Amino acid sequence: MTQIKRRQFLQFGGSAIAAMGMSQFDLLNMGDRYGKVLAQNTPRKLALLIGANAYPNAPLYGCVTDTELQYQLLVHRFGFNPKDILIVNDNTAIKPTREGILQSFEEHLIKQAKPGDVVVFHYSGHGSRVKDLDTADGLNSTFVPIDRTVKQVGDNFEVSDIMGRTLFLLMSAIKTDNFTAVLDSCHSGGGKRGNSRIRAITRNNITGSNDIPSQMELEYQKQWLGKLRLSSEEFKRRRLAIAKGTVIASANRSQFAIDASFSGFSAGAFTYYMTKYLWQQTGDTYLTSAIADIALRTTRDHDQDPEVECKATCKAGDTDNKALFYDLPSAVPSAEAAIIKVEGQQATFWMGGIDANNALGKDSVFAIVDKKDGKSLATLRLDQRSGLTATGTFIDGDASAIKEGALLREEVRGIPNDLSLNIGIDPSLGNVANIQKALQGINRIKTVELGTGEVDFILGKVEESDRPRLQRSLTNVPALASIGLFSTSKERAIDDSFGIAGESPEVAIGRLKSKFKLLLASKVLQSLLNPQSSKLNVQVNIHPVGRAGETFGRAGTSRSGNTVATKAIDFSQKVKPGTNLQVSIKNSEKQDLYVGVLAIGSSGDLTLLYPLDFSAAEDAALLKSGDTLQVPKAGRDKFNFKVQGPSGIFDVLVLASAKPLRDALKGLKSIQGTRGVPKDIRSPEETINGLLGDLTKATRAGILVEGDSSTVDMNVLAALSVTIRVGE
Repeated sequence: MTQIKRRQFLQFGGSAIAAMGMSQFDLLNMGDRYGKVLAQNTPRKLALLIGANAYPNAPLYGCVTDTELQYQLLVHRFGFNPKDILIVNDNTAIKPTREGILQSFEEHLIKQAKPGDVVVFHYSGHGSRVKDLDTADGLNSTFVPIDRTVKQVGDNFEVSDIMGRTLFLLMSAIKTDNFTAVLDSCHSGGGKRGNSRIRAITRNNITGSNDIPSQMELEYQKQWLGKLRLSSEEFKRRRLAIAKGTVIASANRSQFAIDASFSGFSAGAFTYYMTKYLWQQTGDTYLTSAIADIALRTTRDHDQDPEVECKATCKAGDTDNKALFYDLPSAVPSAEAAIIKVEGQQATFWMGGIDANNALGKDSVFAIVDKKDGKSLATLRLDQRSGLTATGTFIDGDASAIKEGALLREEVRGIPNDLSLNIGIDPSLGNVANIQKALQGINRIKTVELGTGEVDFILGKVEESDRPRLQRSLTNVPALASIGLFSTSKERAIDDSFGIAGESPEVAIGRLKSKFKLLLASKVLQSLLNPQSSKLNVQVNIHPVGRAGETFGRAGTSRSGNTVATKAIDFSQKVKPGTNLQVSIKNSEKQDLYVGVLAIGSSGDLTLLYPLDFSAAEDAALLKSGDTLQVPKAGRDKFNFKVQGPSGIFDVLVLASAKPLRDALKGLKSIQGTRGVPKDIRSPEETINGLLGDLTKATRAGILVEGDSSTVDMNVLAALSVTIRVGE
């Protein structure tokens, strides 16, 4: 592609005006925007966000959302000027074609960035590979534009992809070292997996097996080698590392990058969890520690391990590395949402920092916070939620605080009383209608057609194609034709959920009734998690017995005016089977708190760890102000918290409340085993109903409960979870 001047770039950008329905006035505004940006001389923050869904034969659904997630994050949490962010997706004037991607990179980033500027490049879309003899495996990763061309040349196929080596050259041309590339695509698999799509284009299920780069791609690289005055040999040597800055990949080379379905929207699993995590940080967020924390979620939910590479040495989990995410400090104070539109006393807000698992119902309340000191200026009640946006109405405080860009922090969480466990039906089971009918008889179980919405698990039959993936997560792989529960991408099977080969779906559903109840209880418990929203000061540390310095996982709350530091661990670190763990909970509040501790297995099993002695009623769960509770504790508890093997993931959930959990203790008593040894919950619905009943009673005064949700006050509850990975 030849070099294009700024005027030509604007003409190119207008080539899609007819399709977009844009007016000439819109185009003039676009040109004026670029003129103002190019005229600025002060250091600034630039971002190019690419999102490609509209592939003719292999469409994706979450890439446009990814660009919206990143845009809102960069503007509201990292201080980017909207004028300095260029979005290129299926809905913008400039499309994610080969020409659109390359010219946008040249014009918006290379030509504008100056030394000291901060630059972010994000790509969400399909990836692939082409032959490259200069790499160790003979393949080079690529971005796939929506106008990809394929031409057979002998036994090979010439494709118009954008190669990783081209990205290296473009990065080299940027005049600042403060560069971050986020790549949410992959080069493994392809097609659909369970309730997700894979962001890779394949031929014969192998990416790049006989694809070669196009001549225009090679010519484009040759042009840049000349501009950069790089010889081919010097280029080969430099490519042993990245060109500059930081590159974050959503998955390793052998894994899938998941295009996932959430509640009311689709997005890249990594991009969603990354932006949600960054929304909730305050102060300095260190790159390698953040990637380790994000990996806890992507690996648990989607078997997807993100990777990070820096020009300077960095390793995931290396907390001594002080490189900041995006080379910028995070915003203060903490927030989960921002107002994007105001109409009178109603506001529309973007909820990029709210976990998709938190099914916010009516009566949720958000505070508009002062950006300087975090104090509450006004409150809004959530009226309606649709995906990542919601509308709310002013309740009290300073009505003038309701304005675009205002930050919101959760005050009261409304949990729908009809919260259900969403089960997707895999086509391997045959007649979906009969299976749906069989599931309708189980309370709070909802069937969802795969690809149409968020599911918690997939009910399916083990097929031959499933076995290689299941062998990575299970020692005893279920038999062929056995029925059980899979993760949403079918990468993992839920242990102990599979029956004998040949079992009918109706019999399997009857067998799984108790499992469904356990999984529902786990979902409701996890919907309470509020590490960033809670106003209580509580920290959790999990470590080997007697060795508190050897941390396997930590979590802490973050409240207004008091940031509790959390330290990530290297996610490659695993807890060996047979290790005796201890949970330490510190109450840094000025008041006593009531505490409960549970372990939640990947199969949904819930095990109560504390309290075990109910004879003292409320005081049995009391943790004094300033004290640290250890579970189990020698001399008090007659059990060991021993990790079982051979491999897997489980969560430790800690609930700390300023109010007694009377009903919850009654429900939890049902799982109290003999001689102080905990056992699995047998009546989860009773336990959860008791817990929510207590927390609803503790809701702040003046909040109307309309009957379709249980409201949980962030002033009186801290719900923290620590994920532990088990393996040799």
